[in-house]
Amino acid sequence: MPIYHQLGRVPRKRHIAFRGAGGQLLPEELIGNEGFTGPASLLYHLYQPTRVKEVRPARTLDWQAEPERVLHHRHFKTAGLETGPSVVFDRIPLLFNADVALAFVRPSGSEQVFYRNAQGDEIVYVTEGSGALESPLGRLPFRAGDYLVIPRGILHQYHFEGPATCLVIESAGYVRTPKRYRNNFGQLLEQSPFSERDIRRPEFIEARDETGDFPVFVKKSNRLVEMVLDHHPFDVVG
Repeated sequence: MPIYHQLGRVPRKRHIAFRGAGGQLLPEELIGNEGFTGPASLLYHLYQPTRVKEVRPARTLDWQAEPERVLHHRHFKTAGLETGPSVVFDRIPLLFNADVALAFVRPSGSEQVFYRNAQGDEIVYVTEGSGALESPLGRLPFRAGDYLVIPRGILHQYHFEGPATCLVIESAGYVRTPKRYRNNFGQLLEQSPFSERDIRRPEFIEARDETGDFPVFVKKSNRLVEMVLDHHPFDVVG
């Protein structure tokens, strides 16, 4: 029993001609994972989301594992750990393997960086600070103590209201509610540690009808690639 969430203006039926205020056809985009069998959303754009002007390499995320193979006790004193101000570029890896990576970052203020992780799902735990996460799916305000669940492939942008502290968990597998906490229809069971009431969903933001150069940084294979769009990526009408 999925939570159906509709924002903005959408056609009465899926996959039919849908026109904007000026009569132009609005491109329909299906985003999701696991092909056509997994969770998905339909977005209606002002511009073709595939219109890319240029793609160029940005940087390599050369994380180095500890060469010492002997097991030791570890104490991660993150309270005194300083990072750069970017929530995207200044993450400090703490632990990682082929399945999951944990990173620490102290962002400050709004950052005009569009980011898409095409490598894994992310869970961002906000230990300090507040702000909003914006994406083509809408605007999601957050505060200290919140978990931001960002599926792979979702383009997004952070807006912090001031200094913040975040723990970023990146999963190579899909982030799902464990099956033992769901019934056959997907509803969360009474013994689940959280319920549907705890899940906050994005708010609608008006479509941005802007053209120009809009760089998007995409993470894949432990590299960042800069993909330049010719329109604002938040051009979704519904």
